[in-house]
Amino acid sequence: MRISTTLAFCTTALIATGLLAQTASEPPTSKPRPARHYEGLMTWEVRDADTGAPIPCKLTFVGVEGTREPEFTHNDIGKPEGDLAIAAYNRVFSAAGDGAVRVPPGTYDIYVSRGLEWDVAVVRKFKITPEGADLVAKLHHVIDSPGWYSADFHVHAAPSPDSIVPLPHRVIEFIADGIDMLTSTDHNVVTDYGPTIKMLGVGNLISTIIGDEITTASWGHFGAFPLPQDLARAGQGAVLAHGRTPKAIFEEVRTLAPGAVIDVHHPRIDPTCGYFIIGEFDPHSDRAGKKGFSFDFDAVEVLNGYQDPARRSVDRMIDDYMGLLNHGHLATATGNSDTHHLTYNMGGYPRNYLRVPDDRIGHVTPQDVAQAVKAHHVFFTTGPFVRMHAGQADIGDLVAAPSGHARVDIEVDAAPWVSVDRVILYVNGKEAQRWTVPPSQKVARFRASHELTLAADGYALVRVDGNELMAPVVGDRKTFGVYPLALSNPIFFDVNNNGRYDPAYKHGRH
Repeated sequence: MRISTTLAFCTTALIATGLLAQTASEPPTSKPRPARHYEGLMTWEVRDADTGAPIPCKLTFVGVEGTREPEFTHNDIGKPEGDLAIAAYNRVFSAAGDGAVRVPPGTYDIYVSRGLEWDVAVVRKFKITPEGADLVAKLHHVIDSPGWYSADFHVHAAPSPDSIVPLPHRVIEFIADGIDMLTSTDHNVVTDYGPTIKMLGVGNLISTIIGDEITTASWGHFGAFPLPQDLARAGQGAVLAHGRTPKAIFEEVRTLAPGAVIDVHHPRIDPTCGYFIIGEFDPHSDRAGKKGFSFDFDAVEVLNGYQDPARRSVDRMIDDYMGLLNHGHLATATGNSDTHHLTYNMGGYPRNYLRVPDDRIGHVTPQDVAQAVKAHHVFFTTGPFVRMHAGQADIGDLVAAPSGHARVDIEVDAAPWVSVDRVILYVNGKEAQRWTVPPSQKVARFRASHELTLAADGYALVRVDGNELMAPVVGDRKTFGVYPLALSNPIFFDVNNNGRYDPAYKHGRH
């Protein structure tokens, strides 16, 4: 989206409520941690290099020259660091762009970031003494994204039984990492971030969608949004899940919120909560072996940032997704963080970009988002920014191609700290072209066109991969490695000139 240079600064300080004990997400330790000294008060000031305006930011601390990484917290609560900033683990998240934090004296490499549309400033061997230090940095907005709005459709916080992240902390984290909209998907509870955003005074920096992760014991997990919140009902209006089939669950969502998106979460995660595994779904035969399976969903989470940060299962999920398209189940591919913590799976990695008429925060409604998802006007990414056109048509559009000939134009941009190594074009579920991208730190990484010859209706989509971990800005090199990956939704081609996409398998062409 276009970046606003007008920032609202909240004067309401976050109130510390105390730190919780070590959580289940952290391995137990055999001996107590050594005492830490936090005399060094470090101030920070981060500005837009082009406008000079203060901007939200994330600071990642890496100890060097014998200095250990700071440990601001060892759980997911985080410490309030004045107005609109929190410190957790080895990071500081700031929604205002300036503030102060106490850091153990030592020497650090500090990575200053603002999300995947911005470059990264690395302050090497920054020394913090007991008397403190002042950090000043500037960031460049390197990827212009007019008409695109970023959103994470799978976000957990304290209302979920497996997360302890307070709602204000989650909001600040998302602002610091440059996500335009977060979607609440707590387990069987409908959470509304709206009052928290209003309390913080950051409505010009982020928006939200009310949703629910419909969590079953026997079928898997399903995201649904936007939903109404009803404080008088169980789960604040959550969709009833216990003992019900997907068919019954999906029917209730359609009745409760006719315009809502149903997004199948992590369908291949494992046999206990992966819908496609449990339902015995075969994308090539278009069959599901378990009675009660339903195809009445709108989207499929092809990349889950919590379960598959290193792309171990994404090939299988892309195969599943194209199998759905080939058989006429026109779901939308999404990528979501499934964030539960303030480390490990970082919020907004991956995130979805949606094509919208007006990308200003406050001008995109939950209904606009749902319509964009259902129309396939989406690509998801952990880093690369993808554009694909066929003439004037964009991602998700239907293109008339009565001669069977069409051309797609592909563009890939990336911030200098994000690697791009290959681009793959898929046509009708098969790899049509693969390009190797030479190493570069230029923003414009790849430009190419490809001519299509189609015997019947078809579709094209593009995948982008990078081979270098995004650590330490995103994830780390020890326990949670995140690689650059982006996938577009299709452009559809109408060869038989009937105004719609007819899948190949409908006419026995595969």
